[in-house]
Parts: sequence; C-alpha cells; structure tokens
Amino acid sequence: MKVSSKLIALILLFVLATAVPLFSESYPLDKNTVNPFDRFTMQPYNKALSVASDISVFTTAATSAVMLALPSNQYFTVGVIYAETVGLTYAMKELLKWAIPRERPYLYFEGYPEEALKNGDYNKSFCSGHTSVAFSVAAANTYIFSKYYPDSKWKVPVIAASYSLAALTGILRVASGEHFASDVLVGALLGTAIGYGIPALHTLFADKNVEASVSPFGLAIKIGL
Repeated sequence: MKVSSKLIALILLFVLATAVPLFSESYPLDKNTVNPFDRFTMQPYNKALSVASDISVFTTAATSAVMLALPSNQYFTVGVIYAETVGLTYAMKELLKWAIPRERPYLYFEGYPEEALKNGDYNKSFCSGHTSVAFSVAAANTYIFSKYYPDSKWKVPVIAASYSLAALTGILRVASGEHFASDVLVGALLGTAIGYGIPALHTLFADKNVEASVSPFGLAIKIGL
C-alpha cells in the first residue's frame, strides 16, 4: 500500500509539473511545450476511435454481468458495491478535471473538433474518465469474483477479460487524441484504487459486524470487534 501510494503521488506531481494549462486562443498548439513522455504518444483527433472508446467502456461495464452467477440473495449487496464504485470514480474524475484543467492533445494538431471549444470540453483532458471507470469495474470484478469463487477455473478468464477491455479503453482514448498517456495512467490508477477499495471496505465492515442506525441526532455506526 505504501509503495502504490508513493507511485500515485509521484505521477500526480509529474503531471502537475508538466501539464500546465496554456488556454491559448490560437490552435493548434506547439507540441514542443508537451513533456517528452506524453509527446511520444499524443495523436490527432480520430472520431471513429473516440466512438470505439465509448463502446469499449460500456462493454467493460457490461462484464459486471458475470456477477449474475452469484446467489440471488447477494445481488443487492453487489449492486450497491458497483453503484458506489462507479459513482465515486465518476465524482473523483470530475473533481480532478475541475481542479487540474488541461487542454486535450488533439488541440496540438490540425483537424481538431471545433465544437469542443464551444462546449468547454477542450480543457478536460486530466484525467481520463473513460479509463478510470473501466478500471474501477475491472478491479471490482476481480475482487468480488475472487472473493466468492477463489478456486474457480473462471477466475483468470474473468480477470483477464475485464482488465483487457479496460486497457483497450485507455489505449483508444490516447489513439483518438482525446487524452495524453499520463491522463490514462492516472485514470487507471484511480479506477483500480476505488474498484478495489470499495468492495474491500464492504468486506471489512462485514467481518467486523458493522451496524448502522439513523436517529434525529444523526447516523450512528457500531463496529463489533
């Protein structure tokens, strides 16, 4: 946990140090102002690949349907876990987009979508929301399926399929010119952390016999040890 926390902190510092928003009114921008790591993979806008990334993230989310194999009395609990996971991931990526505005890589090339300048989407590159959501679902799939079926022969295929689709989503976001590689990398780390953390917290609370009650004075939580 300490190592992963340090890695995330270093990546965030790297992006903050190198991704200073330019907010130029003259496009395309100068590629030489982009850090070498992101400059190497940045691409012009590709609408077909952008649409493909939309399909990819929804396909990744659909992999959670594998949990229908669980006992029906677990559907509500697992449904709540997925709702919390995706909801928190979405909220966090929106917060990052607001706190760290960054112009998208397609603005460094000719042929950028001019409608993006009108709707304000052009400076929301950091971080990749598609990637963060895809990886949050992949991580949740991995944790939940492994928890319920630790010895299942389907565990590896479920994990491999989930993360392969999530990785494809990230690749398509870069290839379509929608995001820099660092946007996708941070999105993947964010999604994985939340996708693992939410079900892990549910497991921790279940193991400690957590009881919650609501009164006029607020919410009371009791954890039995």
